[in-house]
Amino acid sequence: MTNTVAGILRSEDLFHTGIVVDDLDAGREELGSALGVTWYEGGANVRLRTCEGTRAVSTAYVLSREGTHHIELVQSIEGTLWTAVAPGHAHHLGYWVDDLAAATEALEALGWMFTASIALRDDRPPMCTYLRARGGLYVEIVDRALLPVLLPAD
Repeated sequence: MTNTVAGILRSEDLFHTGIVVDDLDAGREELGSALGVTWYEGGANVRLRTCEGTRAVSTAYVLSREGTHHIELVQSIEGTLWTAVAPGHAHHLGYWVDDLAAATEALEALGWMFTASIALRDDRPPMCTYLRARGGLYVEIVDRALLPVLLPAD
């Protein structure tokens, strides 16, 4: 087991690289063919919590089925952290964590900036949290309990 970021994030828990795209259908078709992957489709109406407040957003994404490290394409949403960066650039790295609240707190204590969290409803705890490292990298930490939902056994 290799520990990183003071033992909070583990290399074996890195499970995806996220790319924000302006056209999810086109991205899915182009990259699916080029990389030889098929996709799980996902998305939901969620509550996006940021330092500025909470708002409803409708998310859409695809997550590659093949391999142990997955590719996530996320539909861009204007005015959120999901704004497409320059073409071909990764947006974030996704890690599984066992205790989302504790991992968030620990990363913030190291100077990482809370950017947003996602919950299904206002009265529910977040399912994932986005933080930004001092160097600018976004990291999404995801509650491990969501593994069978995000990556269902075929």
